[in-house]
Amino acid sequence: MGELVALLVLLAVGGIIRLLMGPTPGEQLIDTNKGDVISLNDLTNISTLGNNAVHAVLVRQSGNIYRDLGTFVSAEAALAEIAKSFRRAKVDEVRVTHADENAIAVYRCVYSDIGRAEGKKLGGARIVRVGEDRERWLTV
Repeated sequence: MGELVALLVLLAVGGIIRLLMGPTPGEQLIDTNKGDVISLNDLTNISTLGNNAVHAVLVRQSGNIYRDLGTFVSAEAALAEIAKSFRRAKVDEVRVTHADENAIAVYRCVYSDIGRAEGKKLGGARIVRVGEDRERWLTV
């Protein structure tokens, strides 16, 4: 009985320390569900890139480049092409993990690990504004 009480006291002290210390640095990197889930119909409404030329790529679930879509005159045109690719892959909702004035990143909500094509399926898309060496972000 004394061991059980000691264990409970130890767990309580550990819980209090965790509450006082707060989240650990980098904990947000562990959260794979970060981002807002939106429908493909609303995908063109998330653009904050303005009317600048953008470069877009599709990304596999493994993180490798699936297909380089090239340069578009506006983010809306790139997002429309990305939405077509997601519809072709039968993805109805996407998770927006990054959206600012320089880049947008969207990924499928559910990882599909069925069959031989595990990791080879369309996983997401990245869009960056053209210029000032921003294209490096596409391959990170």
